[in-house]
Amino acid sequence: MRKQIFGILVILIIALLMGLGIYLTQEYRFYNMESNNMFLYDDADILYKLQQTGGLALLMASFISQFMWLPGVGVCLMVILYLLVGWITFQILQYRKSGLVMVGLSLLPVTFLYLCIENDSYSLHGHTAYLLMLLTLWLYLTIPSSRWKLRCIIGITLIPLLYQFAGSVAIVFTVVACMVEFFDKGMKGIYALSYPLMAILTAYILVVTSRVNSWDTALTPFMYYNWPSTYYFPLYAWGMIPFLWLLAWGMDKIKMNQSSIYLCAILGLVLSFYLAGNLYTKVHSKRNYRFLQEQYWVEQEKWDTIIETADPRQSTFFISYLNLALAKKGMLVQRLKQYNQQPISKLMYADPVLKNGMSLQSKVYMEWGYVGAARQAAFDANLVTPGSCHPRQLQILIQSNLVLGSYRVAEKYIGWLEKTLFYKDWAHGMRKYLDNHELISQDEYLGKLYRSLPSTDEYVKYNGISGDMKDILMANPSNHIMSQFYEAFQMMEKGGKP
Repeated sequence: MRKQIFGILVILIIALLMGLGIYLTQEYRFYNMESNNMFLYDDADILYKLQQTGGLALLMASFISQFMWLPGVGVCLMVILYLLVGWITFQILQYRKSGLVMVGLSLLPVTFLYLCIENDSYSLHGHTAYLLMLLTLWLYLTIPSSRWKLRCIIGITLIPLLYQFAGSVAIVFTVVACMVEFFDKGMKGIYALSYPLMAILTAYILVVTSRVNSWDTALTPFMYYNWPSTYYFPLYAWGMIPFLWLLAWGMDKIKMNQSSIYLCAILGLVLSFYLAGNLYTKVHSKRNYRFLQEQYWVEQEKWDTIIETADPRQSTFFISYLNLALAKKGMLVQRLKQYNQQPISKLMYADPVLKNGMSLQSKVYMEWGYVGAARQAAFDANLVTPGSCHPRQLQILIQSNLVLGSYRVAEKYIGWLEKTLFYKDWAHGMRKYLDNHELISQDEYLGKLYRSLPSTDEYVKYNGISGDMKDILMANPSNHIMSQFYEAFQMMEKGGKP
């Protein structure tokens, strides 16, 4: 009973430390994950995800991500996921080295999985795929080694199945399962060579049938990236399982007393947390993380937070949301010279190629009342979203198409959002505006946008950004956001750097 209480206490302490560390370092990253993995309660979309290589892991990640928009939920979900990874890793190592000696080192895979999410191009389904692989390996090890024929048949069968459900992480299962057979039976385990042959054959079929893009995708963690990356943390996480298995095999030959076992367990825990903290400081990008923070603050309309935390020396990369926050507070023109404005930025700096840049443009343009340009930017941002759709870009597409009178297009996007858990009520509420020009003009937000429409608004940058800003103001002189931006724009055009 005391051991059980002690074990629960240790797990709670580890969970608390994990949660605190993740909250302080990655809280705002989860809101971005939710946007990139919109889950649709739609049979066709679910079936489409499942049919992809690694489909079950992709579906699991998408389902989990939908809850991450709620404050604190993303941290809790990641702690649960990491505890499961650590616990199953420990159970796997128990087959080689029993006792608590490996409990701390079982968190090493968690360390590198945690570092993976520092890269915005990494997809969460790399985590869920890893968990599926560990579960499969654990179940495989429950088959008695004496029944080697059954074990061999199941092992060969599991490899293509794991590829289908989890993706290229099946390579880790293949390597460890092969090691297990050779370590248990020596040369009698030569039948296990059929495992890597099956893995290579499966990868070959996936490549030649274009189920995956390349051999790199089929055999490495590149399958779990939305964009090619130079980070190797997923590869380190993959390598941890065979490494720890080898380590457990070596330690199994060493006789240890109770004190030594506890010491090794504690040192393993310290090493895992130390590596996580130390490597995080080496790869963390304050610039990119700040941008994710500002994206969230804008969605929550926390304009004071953006202004209060702004650094007058910050680069123009952040000036767009700051200028919007200042305009919302009616202070853009007065405080223009306090920040690092540059003529080239034209008050809104954004990379038009990257998703975050296009998302920024769609939001700022919408607040300007620059509806046609906002619709174009939202469409482009939604198009390059790694998941099926971007929920907040769909909201902008619905509002902009309603204002522009494209009711059938707006209805299509409303139908998509109605298949979500947290946006369906909002989407259903927008149906009343379909084919109802009068109601749109009476709405506080949509009406302001409608009144700001110049005759050329459907043409993006018809008269250049300066000419379009002037046209919007002529259509709606009461548009105080645009009036501030236009005045500031004119100041910068005439005087260069403020």
